[in-house]
Amino acid sequence: MNKFYSIQYLRACAALLVLFAHAFSYQIGIDNPIIVTAGRLGVVLFFVVSGFIMVYITGNGVFSAPTFLKRRAIRIVPLYWLFTSVAALLAALAPSLFQTTVFTWPHYLQSLFFVVHEAPERDGVSPILALGWTLNYEVYFYIAFAALAFLSVTARVIVLTVFFIAMWLAGLLMAPTNPVIQFYLNASPVAFVIGMWIGRRYLDGGFVSGTRHAWLLGLMAAAGVVLAFVDDGTPLMSQISFVGQVMWAASLLHLGLILEPKLKHWSLLEELGDASYALYLSHIFVIGAVAYLARRTIGYEHPATVLLVSVVSIVTACIASLVIHQMIEKPILLALNGRRTIRNTSLPYAVTGNK
Repeated sequence: MNKFYSIQYLRACAALLVLFAHAFSYQIGIDNPIIVTAGRLGVVLFFVVSGFIMVYITGNGVFSAPTFLKRRAIRIVPLYWLFTSVAALLAALAPSLFQTTVFTWPHYLQSLFFVVHEAPERDGVSPILALGWTLNYEVYFYIAFAALAFLSVTARVIVLTVFFIAMWLAGLLMAPTNPVIQFYLNASPVAFVIGMWIGRRYLDGGFVSGTRHAWLLGLMAAAGVVLAFVDDGTPLMSQISFVGQVMWAASLLHLGLILEPKLKHWSLLEELGDASYALYLSHIFVIGAVAYLARRTIGYEHPATVLLVSVVSIVTACIASLVIHQMIEKPILLALNGRRTIRNTSLPYAVTGNK
């Protein structure tokens, strides 16, 4: 399989959007629409890319569901279990470090095995490592995708499209109050569907490259960002905002694929793409540590401190993720995959971002 620099760059972009959102929200709260929307855009971009990758790596025909799920588990479980256990240990030994995270054994164990459940002392469903809510969606998608391994790619994509859209519409019509049901009847999985259709089209021979086409996709991405900001908390505007987020992510993915032959090789961005899963899982710990040190040393009396602490958090989190990827993540993958080198690191996995 070819290595897509465009996919690497988009994964880095999504991770950085999540990092930006959390770095600033940790300092000034989550009421700022720019912060909230940046995080949502990062999540949806991750989901769309994931849908594309799953179709691309499984190809046109049937595939082995057990092998597929085994590879998914190898890719996402070890690092997630590591950071979930770190969060659980801190919540148990130093609960004052958290505002809403509470350790209980059922909460911890359900989090480890991607069981969607209501979190103690929190409003709604959440794993003990709150960032893991997106991985619950990933696992949900993987299982649904693997369940249709016996179908051709076109049939598989059609069935999943009907299924996820039907679930979304059911959520809109039923308006359930149970948080777990709300989770599964949410619009988020539709982003996987859009990525799958892009992947299905790519398997047919790629996309036609042209300046006019590229400009059109750029304009669609910009329009999607504008729509993403219309969310005012009402159900209708929330759905319109989601459509804008998907339009933005799908347009960027499509644009990246048609520009792939012309893209320059930016090593740092590629490395951040490789380390995007480590960045996603580890960044909240780095942000908390930097903020704690800032409060103990320079305080928050000057408004510029918020910007300084946020920027330092972003830079430190990026550096930490590169180290974690090289020192922890890659050795684990090498050991579990039973080989000395990892090939095509942009393709075997996709990660997610911030709620």
